[in-house]
Amino acid sequence: MPSAASTPLWLAVLGTAGALLGPVLRARIFHHSVVPDAPWRRDCPHCGHALLALGWRGLAGTLPSSGRCPSCWARIGPPPFVVEVATAGLFALLAWRVDRPLPLAAYCWLAAIGVALAFIDVAVHRLPDQLTAAALGGVVALLGIAAVVDRDPARLGWAVLGGLGMAAAYLVLALAYPAGMGLGDVKLALSLGTALGWTGWVATVFGTAAGFLSGGLFSLVLLVTGRANRKTEIPHGPFMLLGTFATILLLAT
Repeated sequence: MPSAASTPLWLAVLGTAGALLGPVLRARIFHHSVVPDAPWRRDCPHCGHALLALGWRGLAGTLPSSGRCPSCWARIGPPPFVVEVATAGLFALLAWRVDRPLPLAAYCWLAAIGVALAFIDVAVHRLPDQLTAAALGGVVALLGIAAVVDRDPARLGWAVLGGLGMAAAYLVLALAYPAGMGLGDVKLALSLGTALGWTGWVATVFGTAAGFLSGGLFSLVLLVTGRANRKTEIPHGPFMLLGTFATILLLAT
């Protein structure tokens, strides 16, 4: 059921906020979409134009929603407005289902970073530590404040246990089959499992299973249509995020 606070105006406000974050997320996607051991990107790979500042100033950098270099107009990053629409839509859906402000803030924080991580994983098959750590830190901090406000520290404890449990499951798989699962997936599972755990253990189990199921079905479709073979590497991060947010939207209270 929709939340009590899901007025059209509120949905529009959250959706607009998500869209406005798009240029910031584009900068993170561009910066981190490099192969392992390569330096993070700051300059246009086509003309060398400096796109992001060095150090902390670079964290607040933005890139145009056009998805093109402002100097040479070459394509950089995802297609125009895809990041903005994805973030806006996810924010609006979360606002529609979650009426409590602090959990909603935690989910939106995770959603924003998750959008960036999904695009990066698709591009270069990696989930950078800087972003997975930021996702976990923001979720734990915001849900921790919610637990204090509600005087329910046990709920935060169960949420953290959910994150640890989901990460442990992924760690076992990563150790058993390194070619199909990486440590980046394990680190992402910490924040996703914590967000799911706030809703309950059923959500944690369901969200974890949904990620595997959606990824498995996608892989099967690619195999059947001949667009992939058994050796094709398919990023799992986007499916982890899909399963998590589908579960939150379904089971959030």
